[in-house]
Amino acid sequence: MTSFPLFSVVIPTYNRAAFIVATIQTVLEQTYPHYEIIVVDNCSTDNTEELLQPFIRADRIRFIKHDQNYERARSRNTAMSVARGDFVTFLDSDDFMYQWNLADAANYIAANPEIKCFHNLFELVDADRKVIYRFRFPSLKNQIKAITRGNFMSCIGDFIHRDIYQHYRFDTRPDITGSEDWDFWLRVLADHKVGRIEKINNGILHHPGRSINNQSLVSLQKGLEQIAAKISQDSHLRSIYGPYLKRIEANSLVYTALLANSGFGYREALGYLYRAVLKDPGVVISRRFLKTLQVALLRLNGSGLKSCG
Repeated sequence: MTSFPLFSVVIPTYNRAAFIVATIQTVLEQTYPHYEIIVVDNCSTDNTEELLQPFIRADRIRFIKHDQNYERARSRNTAMSVARGDFVTFLDSDDFMYQWNLADAANYIAANPEIKCFHNLFELVDADRKVIYRFRFPSLKNQIKAITRGNFMSCIGDFIHRDIYQHYRFDTRPDITGSEDWDFWLRVLADHKVGRIEKINNGILHHPGRSINNQSLVSLQKGLEQIAAKISQDSHLRSIYGPYLKRIEANSLVYTALLANSGFGYREALGYLYRAVLKDPGVVISRRFLKTLQVALLRLNGSGLKSCG
């Protein structure tokens, strides 16, 4: 690898015509020039491809169109299979890179040549890119414990070396859709040390059409249960995550409760939280559990319904 690493920016998309041009523009505005953009379109039915034609003709992006909607997991796999970069980084087609994202990543690589997997911080923003929420990130002192508490890697602001992206793939099974990110990072972090750029270099756009706002809670929970089952059935993963398996199951239920709250399903949220405690009573001291419980109880009471607590 040269002193100027090439980054492959992987952008999966499906019916994001209202957002994808702005997303691509944030990559083109990077202060660091050594990158390629790979857009994988899951057979969009809107005018996404039409909007991307100027970028395609100008050779600003590499465009791949699937013959049907295979979801993001397969799109990312498709892009990784053709990527030329020393590192791949993921960017959803409605989110943003901030201007120094790739430059900071290149500097981090130069200072930490032994690290093949790292990430920067990200925040939730509105359409004007004003901050709605700044996420909390766990210490990396024990990265295994950290990733079992929840997917702090998400799938934005992550950088993985060719040695990783050529050998790991996202699980494309339909029953794990919506949970494939966490499954991927659990496998990667089991084998590779993760580093961090302590700087917010990405924005996640909050809007009603976000995938996270339109997931079936039942399907999501089934997918999360599949993650625990995969770990149990894999001798290598079980050797790494065995002591944390109950915590993984409990935290998956807390995450589902959090999403239930966001959809005003406060009673459902309390049910998921109750199941989380049954899996691992220790989960009750986690900040996410306490915050999710507080929201569920206060909103339920505030709606004039009888309290469930």
